[in-house]
Order: sequence, then structure tokens, then C-alpha cells
Amino acid sequence: MKLLKYIGKNCMLGLMLVVCLSACQDEDRVSVARICTQKVGDTQTELTKVRLGEMVRIEGSGFATTKAVYCNGTLVSGVNSNFITDTQIIFTVPKSIPIGSEVKNKEELNTIRIVTKYDDFVYPIPILGGTPAITGVSHTLAKAGEQIKIYGTNLRGIEKVTFPGGIVVEADAFTENTDYTTITVNVPEGGDLVAGELSVEGVSGGAYSYNYMNCKECVFINKFQQGDDDAYNYSNMLTAVMQSPLPEETYGEPGNPECYRGFPKDGPSDIDPILNDNQEIGNFRLYSAKMWDIVLANSNGLIKENTLCDKLAIQFDYYATTPWTTGCFRWEMIESNGNYRQTTLSWVESGEIVPVTFRGWRTLTMPLSEMTDVKGKTVKQVKEAVGDKGGKFMFKVGKFQVGGTYYTGITMRDCQVFVGNFRVVPYSKKPYDNN
Repeated sequence: MKLLKYIGKNCMLGLMLVVCLSACQDEDRVSVARICTQKVGDTQTELTKVRLGEMVRIEGSGFATTKAVYCNGTLVSGVNSNFITDTQIIFTVPKSIPIGSEVKNKEELNTIRIVTKYDDFVYPIPILGGTPAITGVSHTLAKAGEQIKIYGTNLRGIEKVTFPGGIVVEADAFTENTDYTTITVNVPEGGDLVAGELSVEGVSGGAYSYNYMNCKECVFINKFQQGDDDAYNYSNMLTAVMQSPLPEETYGEPGNPECYRGFPKDGPSDIDPILNDNQEIGNFRLYSAKMWDIVLANSNGLIKENTLCDKLAIQFDYYATTPWTTGCFRWEMIESNGNYRQTTLSWVESGEIVPVTFRGWRTLTMPLSEMTDVKGKTVKQVKEAVGDKGGKFMFKVGKFQVGGTYYTGITMRDCQVFVGNFRVVPYSKKPYDNN
């Protein structure tokens, strides 16, 4: 009888221990209720997808003994233990995490895995790169077959580039650079025919460029000669009109316009920011009212009298025999009037001198919104204000302010610069639905 009591007592203790252990294991199992953003001013927005570089908060239970967190199968190193409790984990999704086709094991794609002392839990959620953005295009009048560069941010995992007219280039026909700021692509057949914007689309979303591509009908200086279809007036500081191939080798990048002119007029020479300080190295005069007449007549409705000038820009194509490291391009719709002036230099980036290099020709864009008395006005209002006053284009050396700092640049040795295809183009950008 005593033996039976002993056995019964121990069976009860064993059963209680099993129940207790089971209860403990249930309590220690990982569960995820939701994932929220974790940033200043917003800690409550629930996320249905997370992006690289984003700080997130995982809410749930069973996190106290977390040993590792993985995103898309890659260990997230440096998760701060002070940001782990039993009910939440806070961490920043590393920008180095692979996304999309970069993830080799497709079962790990779009997952966050939480490994604790007691559990190994996988939570499915789309993991994306930063939202793509396009900031510029190297040449906006390139011909089919020529190579251009699309500049921007987060150009990672891009699956297609779409040119105006819906002409698509798939991912195997273009390349991304290592910091995902540049896509190099050849203009496809038909991709140079329709005016508009190009777009990129990939695993992390999409983006549009400005709508300034292929605006052939908007050219107002083509042959650099006075005539009904050319707003050019005169110059004593440019070479004669040239048409020969330049450069001889473009390495697949865009070649020269049909007609172009260059400076210094007498051939290559040093452009020195000290010796040439406050000097114009090249310039020409133009008829500003005639410029508007030509564009309004020929742009096929792209630009109208009621078009806001804030949504327009001056563009031209240019090539230099050495990197551009000093001087500015300046456009005056009314000569010597600072309120109708726009100045552009592209060799300063983030406070550093970054030479603009050339293999083929590039396009330079000068937004009209940067002219004080043009901003906010329509084409008709500006045309009437300009009247019969002439305008001026120049390349000038001097001291220029960028972001509160003045720059003079670096000497351009044995250099000559060439320009052509002056045009007024649309300059607005549609938002891309990345929701």
C-alpha cells in the first residue's frame, strides 16, 4: 500500500513538472504582434514593409533571451541589448542587407528571423531598399544606341528602366554602380522619339525623372546663325560653327550636336581661376523674345503661353576636352540684369571640388525658377517683360558661392569647351506611387 502511495505521489509530481515546463516553454515562445517605425515624432505607425536604414520596433513576446536577429537570412550585427526586452526589440535594419534577387536562399527572402534561447521564429515581411529617386540624366537628347547615365539615390535592385513612349529596358541590359547612385543604360530603339520622362522600377519601388527627355522641338539655337528658326544674335568669342565628329571616340556615349561652337575662340588654353578671375572665356548674344516665339511655335504644345516658368528650364549640350573644375555657365534673359540671371556650376558637391569628366557630350540644365523676376510668372508674362531686350550666354571665371562657401576651382589645363542644342524644356517631376 505504501508503495502505491509513493508511486502515486511521484507520478503527480512528475505530471506537475511536465505541466510547469510546458507552461514555461509556452511563455518563452516568440510571437510577433506588429512592427512599428521608431523615429522622432513617430513611434506608432505600423509597418507592412521595412526599408534598409530604417529604425524599427518589433512588438510581441518571448524576446528576453534573444541571441540573434536576421533579415533576409543575414545576421544583424550590433543589436543593442539595452533595446531588447521581453516584449520588444528595437534595431536599425542595416543598409548592407541583401534585397530582392541578391538573396540567394529564396525561403529567407522578406523575412525577419528571431533566435532566442528557447525558440527560432520567422516573421514574413517585405524588406526593401531605400525609396529610389532620380536626380538627373547625363544627356537628355541622346540618340538610340547611345549610352546615358541616370543619377539618383537608392538605385538598387532596379528591374527595369522605361523610356518615354513606354519603351522598356530590362535589368540584364543595364548596370548599377556599387553605391547605387548611377544606372548606365543604352537608349533603346524608339526611346529617343517621344518627349517626356523616364522611370525606374524595382524591388524597392520606383521613381520618375524630370519630364525633359527628347525635347527636340524645343531647340531655339541650332545652327548659330540669324534666321527665323534660330534666336542666335552674334559673338566675337566663339569658334566658327563646327560639325565634325567630336570627340573622335565617345566610348558609346552621346556625340556632338549637328552644329556646335567652342571657346576659347583660338583653341585650347589654360582656364585659370586666378589669372582669368572675373573674365568671360566665351559668350554670345541672343534674341530673348524670339527664343520664346520659336519655342511656342515648335514645341507641339509642350510649352504654352500660360505655362509657369517655374516648370521650365534652359538646357544645352556641352563637351570639354578636360574635366570641368572652374568657372560657371551663366544665362541672362536680359543682359546685365541680375534679376533675369541664372548661374550654374556642377563641380562642387557636398563642399568638395568634384571634377565633371567627359567621354562624350553631356546636358546641362538651368532651372528658370532660379531667375528672381521669372519665378512664379507665366511664359506670356516673362515674354512681355523682356520685350525687345537682348539676352546673353557666357562662361565666366570667378568666385562663386555654393551653400554659403565661396569657390574658385582648379585650373583647367589646355582646355576648350563646346556647346550646342540650346533649348527650353519642361522641368517638373511626377510623384511615384510607392505605397
